[in-house]
Amino acid sequence: MNITLEGVIMLPIHKETHWVYKTAQITRIGWFIFHFFILVFLLLETTYFWLLLPLFFASFLIPQWSGHQQESLGVRHYPLLELIFSGVFLIVGCYLLGEYSSFLAYPALCAAIYSKPGKERKFLWLGFSVVPFLAVLAIGIEHLGLGVIDGFFFFGIGIAVAKVLEAEKKTKLLLEENRRQNQLLEEYAKQVEKVTLLEERNRLAKDLHDTIGHTYTSVIMGLDAASYLLEASPDKAKDQVERLSKVMRESLNEIRSHIHKISPYENREEATEQLQRIAREFSLHTSTEVEFHVSGSPEKGLSSQGKLTFVRCLQEALTNAVRHGQAKKVLITLKEENLNIVLEVKDNGRGNRNILQGYGIKGMKDRLESLQGGIHLESDENEGTKITCYIPVILGRLRGEVEEDDKSADCG
Repeated sequence: MNITLEGVIMLPIHKETHWVYKTAQITRIGWFIFHFFILVFLLLETTYFWLLLPLFFASFLIPQWSGHQQESLGVRHYPLLELIFSGVFLIVGCYLLGEYSSFLAYPALCAAIYSKPGKERKFLWLGFSVVPFLAVLAIGIEHLGLGVIDGFFFFGIGIAVAKVLEAEKKTKLLLEENRRQNQLLEEYAKQVEKVTLLEERNRLAKDLHDTIGHTYTSVIMGLDAASYLLEASPDKAKDQVERLSKVMRESLNEIRSHIHKISPYENREEATEQLQRIAREFSLHTSTEVEFHVSGSPEKGLSSQGKLTFVRCLQEALTNAVRHGQAKKVLITLKEENLNIVLEVKDNGRGNRNILQGYGIKGMKDRLESLQGGIHLESDENEGTKITCYIPVILGRLRGEVEEDDKSADCG
């Protein structure tokens, strides 16, 4: 992510948006008004007063009011104009007055605050450091004192202020960029969720079509055959009907399983309620002891696609626990941990140190990884199996927390 900071330019006070720049301009006006009264009261009777007065107003007005648009020459080169006009007034004023003045101090501070990073800033600093020495040379080297460091010292303070403002601006740009990226990621996640749901519906529709079509075709053909056996061999016809009845029951259970996966309860129930219901129904149908524990409010960090993924993972984990592990007890835990929503399924089955990742486990892994999550398996002989599934907290919640934390960063 590349962030570029444009140089700060001096705009009229009413167009400035940051209180530091407004304060700097207002203080600059006060600084010049103060020196204007000094000029009037001390030099009004001198012969060179009317020479200094135009130079004074030029150093006051030209740098600050030389333009109102960002592309104006005076606005873009304000620090240089401050150096030229305030510097000339200082040198000429000191020469005519015969004494050194600290007039350049605050113009140097303002010029530094509005200066651009890079070589231009270094040359300006050098210029504001040299001008006071030229003023001293104009009145005599015997007037050399600490005043000659005014330009160097105050320009340095201005650079420190400018760097703080640049850091603040960069932070705001980074936060804005992060918010924009989070918004794009969230929109992308929603699109992926829609596509995933569409694929899931298409797959289930295909499964139902294949299951029903195959079963009904088999049953119809079997019934046709049984109709011919009714008179010739009633016993064989009876056996045929019983076999077809068994096929229909198995098919009905399979269809119910598919319908259960696309049940509308998924859209109405909270994640915790839905997972608890699945665990409760599984315990009832398989006579397996199932315990379900919840820590915190993990459902707030789950998207609808994340909820669906956890439902599928729980169904697969429970099935594997009983079918392959011969488990009699299963412990399910849903919690939030390290910015992840975690689903743990631990059973007391036979366990297997070398678990083969079949279609079911691979399906769980693919679902979780599509949401930037993952799965971890732990199993030992006669120690049971523990399956840990995790999904990162949804972006919307993270962004809300970041925005709350970032309010303190805006000091403008």
